[in-house]
This record gives sequence, C-alpha cells and structure tokens, in this order.
Amino acid sequence: MNFLMPHSPKQEISINKNGVLNNLSFVLKDMCKIKGLKTSCGNPDFYVKCSIAEDHAPFLNELLNNGAVLKGITICDEFFYSLIGENGHYGTPNNLNAPGCVPGGSSSGSAAALTENLYDFSIGSDTGGSVRIPASFCGLMGIRPTHDRINTNGVYPMAPSFDTVGWFAKKIEVFQKIGDVLLNNNETSKANFKKYVIAEDLLEIAETEVQNEFKKFIDLKLPGISKVRLSTLTKSEIADNFRILQGNEVKENVLPWITKNKPTISPEINARIEMASKITNDEVKLAKTFRNKLVKEVENSLPEGVIAIFPTAPFSAPVCGQDDASLGSYRKKLMEMTSIAGMTYRPQISLPCLKNKNRPVGISLLGWKYSDEILLKKITDIIEG
Repeated sequence: MNFLMPHSPKQEISINKNGVLNNLSFVLKDMCKIKGLKTSCGNPDFYVKCSIAEDHAPFLNELLNNGAVLKGITICDEFFYSLIGENGHYGTPNNLNAPGCVPGGSSSGSAAALTENLYDFSIGSDTGGSVRIPASFCGLMGIRPTHDRINTNGVYPMAPSFDTVGWFAKKIEVFQKIGDVLLNNNETSKANFKKYVIAEDLLEIAETEVQNEFKKFIDLKLPGISKVRLSTLTKSEIADNFRILQGNEVKENVLPWITKNKPTISPEINARIEMASKITNDEVKLAKTFRNKLVKEVENSLPEGVIAIFPTAPFSAPVCGQDDASLGSYRKKLMEMTSIAGMTYRPQISLPCLKNKNRPVGISLLGWKYSDEILLKKITDIIEG
C-alpha cells in the first residue's frame, strides 16, 4: 500500500451510514482540507507549515454525507505539477496494471490505489490531465468535469482557471453515482446527444500501435463514424499556451508560499517552478487571447450534442525511474493530448478500452460544457455496447 501518505489517518472517516454512496469506500488525493488533519500537497515542508483543517472541503462533505467512507489519503506529485506520478519525497505508487511503470500524475496514489481491490472509488484533481492520464495509465475510468461544476473551495489551488475535482472508479455504476452526488444540477446541459466523431487531429498524436488499436476498437463499437479536426491550431501551440496560463497561475498561487517558506523541492518540480516564475505579463495577455480564440473554434468544430472520441494518451505508461529529459519529452506529448479540454473548460472522461505493450491506454470522450451527465450515461455505449 505504498500509495498512502505517511499522515494518512489510521481510522476511517464517515458521517452518515445512509445515502446513495452507502458503504462505498474511497481514498482521497492529498490536496484538500480534511477536518482535524493537515495537507502536504506532495511536499513535506508544506505539511509541516500547514494548519489543521477546521472542516472538510465542501465536496468531501457531500461524499461523506451521502454515505461514503474515507479510508485514506493518497500520494500526489509535488504541488500537483507533473503528469508522471513520481514524487521525490514520498515515492512512486505501484501501478499493478502496468508493473514497473509509472501510475501517471498528479493524482498518482488515487489511481494506483484502485489497481488493488481495496476501494470502490478514489478522488483526484485535474488541472492539465491529472485524472485523465493516471486513468489511462492505470486502466481505470476517470473524469475531468466541466470547469466549475464541482465546488473547489477547500482544495489547495494550483491554477484556478483550470483546476477541477475529478474521480476514478472501476465499476460503471459506482462511477456514475459519484457524478450524481458531486455535479451541480443547476448547470446541467439541456442539449441532446446527436453523434460521436473521431478527433482526427488528436488521434494523429498517438503512437502508431495506439492508433491501430483505436481504429480496431472504433470499427467494432462505432463503425462508420465521421472524423473532425478540433482545431487548425497546432497541438504544440495549444499546449504551450496552456503552459503559460497554468504557469502564471502557479506563480500567483503557489510561488508566494515557496518564496516565503523556502521548502526543499525535487529537481524536476523545481525546474517547472522556476519556469513559471519567469512568465511575463505580455506572454499571459497573448495566451489569454489565444485561449478565447480556441474556445470559439472548438465551439464550431464540436458543437453542443457532439462528443469527440480519441485515445486519452499517445502511449501507455512509461517505465519508472527515467531521467528528467525523457520525462520532459513524455510530458510534452501528453500535454498536446490533454490541453484542449482544460483550455475550453469542457468535460472529458477516460475509459479503459485499449492496450499498448500489454499496458492500459484509455479512450476519451470529450463533450460540450455541462454535458458531464450525458458523458457518464454514454459510458455503456463504449464499454458494453
């Protein structure tokens, strides 16, 4: 159980024995306020300085009030700033569905925990892919909801215009039940589902073997569906503008604490913090304009009622313990796949449907804003249809 934090509580936490999540057990990324406990955000010095929470984060209260039982707090990447899943302070949680390989990050422990048959679901957060990539690498269902659908009060911020609370599960009915509890019903889409399309420009980023497996899957499950290109902008451009906007928000939300407290930070994460510190106002202004342009373009290419389908990641989980240069190359490719959802505020679900090198790779459904419930209902089309 190397996915749990050293300060994970020894006793389970529950509030209500009834509710739609009655007797469902879960673990939670070390990212938010838990009454009576402290949080590390993946950094030991942050844990030392952190105040004890006086109450649970609101989303956590919702889960507990609906009968779920919290069984532990899981490891995450330091300050949530990686998609790989290796933490220099707390270690790399074991990915039992791809032995010897990383679990993906930053919600690494929450995903790895479900590769053991110990819990019903787990909670993570997704800013740039931190639920979707671990779901793909670990062979789980995982969701990044529409931005702002779930209350993030009490969650330590990384990049608030991208931050979301997401979750993982192995069983469809459990995965859907979490949505019933957490999603804000006032913002449900009124549009009806019309069709699936293949996001051709995202598919092209995937390794050849992943593309081939994806095409076989589509031919079997959704034969004859059309293809679209989500954007005329290159995916590296989209990822780079995401990097600037995310980095600037890290500069505003995380860097002041680091500057004041001077914690020990692992080299890979420290390099990213340094990069964020040098982002200029002019870069941010241009990136915000770029984001607005992208939102409008994708509204045309993927209008309400249409769900795009594509591989979640361009490859399966890399082996553990690689050097920073190799990790940087993996991260760059991953960001090209994941940035569109965050940049356009849209929900995306990853489903465990493919294999690459005998390791899991997810298939993603990308919807329109507030189509989360529709995506959750469509899981059966893809997995069981």
